[in-house]
Amino acid sequence: MSEGWEWVRIQKDPCPQCGQDPASAPVRSLGAMGRDESVAWGTFLLAADDTYLRANPAAGVWSPLQYGVHVRDMLRVFGDRILLAVSEDNPSVPWFDPGEEEWRRYNEMNPGDVASDIDRQAERLAAILHDRHEEDWIRTAMRDGVDRFTVTGMACFAVHEAHHHLLDANGQLNAL
Repeated sequence: MSEGWEWVRIQKDPCPQCGQDPASAPVRSLGAMGRDESVAWGTFLLAADDTYLRANPAAGVWSPLQYGVHVRDMLRVFGDRILLAVSEDNPSVPWFDPGEEEWRRYNEMNPGDVASDIDRQAERLAAILHDRHEEDWIRTAMRDGVDRFTVTGMACFAVHEAHHHLLDANGQLNAL
């Protein structure tokens, strides 16, 4: 879902839409930032009306629940990619897109299960980041042979996805 901004830039620049700037945070704090976002997601998913969570606000716009499952996936995918980048030299990774049928299934999931899954993936990512050696943070991976991400940049991307998409899901992004 393109929103007019090159997401790879979150490695160095603040997001022009939500204002989050994970690249300015100490790298050792990114895991805790991800855990904080998972708590916010859990609060949101457990409190929101089920009809609201499953409603797509416009054609081509994800439902809040779909955003939540996407965040779960991004925390997992970027954790996997960080592990790959520290074990291989500049591996190639694909753009992540589960496909249209999977997006429809996301809307059928239990919000409580999604909240638990986001929490588990945030904890896993935090553990992966905690275990990094100083030289790991600058290791890289290439997405689709075009976008180069450092381990730090991948951690920033994952944290930003959780933050930005919660604002999307609860309707706050448009108010900023």
